[in-house]
Amino acid sequence: MVGTLLAGAPHFASGVKVGEVDQDSAIVWVRLTKEKSAKFGQLPIFTEGLRSKAQDKIEMPRDVVRGMKGKAIVFYWIKGDETNRRRSKWVSITSERDFTHQFKLENLKPNTRYEYVVGAINSLESGSESEITGEFKTAPSKDQAVPVSFIVSTCQAVRSIDSGREGHVAYKQMLDFKPDFFVHTGDILYYDKAPLCKTIDQARAKWNLMFSYRHNQKFHRHVSSYFMKDDHDTLKNDCYPGQTYGQLTFKQALSIFREQVPMGEKTYRTFRWGKDVQIWMTENRDFRSSNRMKDGPEKTILGAEQKAWLKKTIAESDATYKFIITPGPIVGPDKKGKADNHSNQAFYTEGQELRDFIAKQKNTYVICGDRHWQYCSQDPNTGVIELGCGPINDQHQFGGAPKKDELMHRYFGKRGGFLAITVKEGKAVAEWFITNEIDPATGKPKLAHTEKLGL
Repeated sequence: MVGTLLAGAPHFASGVKVGEVDQDSAIVWVRLTKEKSAKFGQLPIFTEGLRSKAQDKIEMPRDVVRGMKGKAIVFYWIKGDETNRRRSKWVSITSERDFTHQFKLENLKPNTRYEYVVGAINSLESGSESEITGEFKTAPSKDQAVPVSFIVSTCQAVRSIDSGREGHVAYKQMLDFKPDFFVHTGDILYYDKAPLCKTIDQARAKWNLMFSYRHNQKFHRHVSSYFMKDDHDTLKNDCYPGQTYGQLTFKQALSIFREQVPMGEKTYRTFRWGKDVQIWMTENRDFRSSNRMKDGPEKTILGAEQKAWLKKTIAESDATYKFIITPGPIVGPDKKGKADNHSNQAFYTEGQELRDFIAKQKNTYVICGDRHWQYCSQDPNTGVIELGCGPINDQHQFGGAPKKDELMHRYFGKRGGFLAITVKEGKAVAEWFITNEIDPATGKPKLAHTEKLGL
């Protein structure tokens, strides 16, 4: 292994993803497929995005990226040193987990770039094989003062595809930045937006499709990612435990998410990237109270165990900069009528508890997804700063946005794009880029705003 592609071998139409990278380990996610690429011709919306309201009730085809049984293996090595190539064991992949498998790579070196190749065959006797390649970087040790850059994005959908079979052009732009890692804060896809997903098979099919678009797939082959979920990629808008969407239950949806992205034991977690950077990613769906519950000390989004963990680990960290990455805002301000996050009156008590805590931590910032506009805001009472990355492109601005709040907003933009954080020589900078507007001087997405952080 690995040799020439022969007829009958499985393919990798849904690509591979590398995630949960720390100083000495990583998870390589793979799915085996019957075809080389998705059946993009099944529905016009797959390549044209949403063009009319008549498409709103279209349901997701189940066979857009058909899975295939087979066996898979991962080979990996330090970039430039293939003589020390290592390998996983062969594993059998079946339909039980949608033809996916997650390989745990261990005993890696910190602050090191690795290359890998995933191979697949029908069986050990078949001789037919295929492969897909990629690379990723491990996190620096906590005592290494090295530059770190990462990108945060949120809210992408089939209906907001902007480059046909290539998918979302933002992924091509983000890859050009060569980030150390990437965080997706959730709403990776939308079950409750056309094409609709109301069964397990439909939900899986939309995951399969989203990572079959070429820009999306290439990015995740070359940049390690941390995946979070929010309401639309859990079940439906503003969802909470106990609900259903069509035949899809909340419990089933939690299992599908863990199946479709590289994921460790818990969906809330923290990772250290050298001396200067530590990130925390919260889980805002699994443990929450009903949105309809009266606000008070018992009403929660995080749940008691996660909240205690969050406070303890942040207080214990000696990282120069601490970033709390959350699917929904803690500071806001949000648009009118919302009752689903910590910046809303519906969860005011826990929101204020978090703002009061964060305000006491040095160089600690909130990075927020979910909202369909870009912003940097500061809570006038506690001084807590929140960085809203905005949706993946301008096509994804459905749902509306508030007006600029002169009291809270340091930056406010009704645009789509992504947020880049760079920490170098003890100094941190946040930059917001616009996907659909190119700077003629650089050829890169337009830089909409720069915010110097901290010291």
